[in-house]
Amino acid sequence: MIEREFFFESSAAAQSLKNSWTWMASTYKCMEIRLTREQLIIKPRWLIGWMTRLLGLDLYHLVPTNQIQAVESSGKWFNYGKVEIRFIKNGAERKILLYLKKHNEFLDKTRQIIKTWAS
Repeated sequence: MIEREFFFESSAAAQSLKNSWTWMASTYKCMEIRLTREQLIIKPRWLIGWMTRLLGLDLYHLVPTNQIQAVESSGKWFNYGKVEIRFIKNGAERKILLYLKKHNEFLDKTRQIIKTWAS
């Protein structure tokens, strides 16, 4: 069964807050962000994907939406809105920053999905 996509952006940027190495990564227009009812998919576009994995930049995540703890706006960067996602992965809390052109749409849709899991 194909899940309905609630949000998609193909030229986003992302920054993993896992450690000081991953904070330095620049991924301008290199990330795809997909949101369905079941999962948030954060991944590099195919051309740069191998490099982000090789360098250990922590930019490939399949996050079940019931593991998302919070989604918050954290400012602007040029014409992108910065969104911080906190989620649980392997029992530990993780954070990643997404830089999205459609940041308000992403915030609204993600919050709606989080509410459905909370009720």
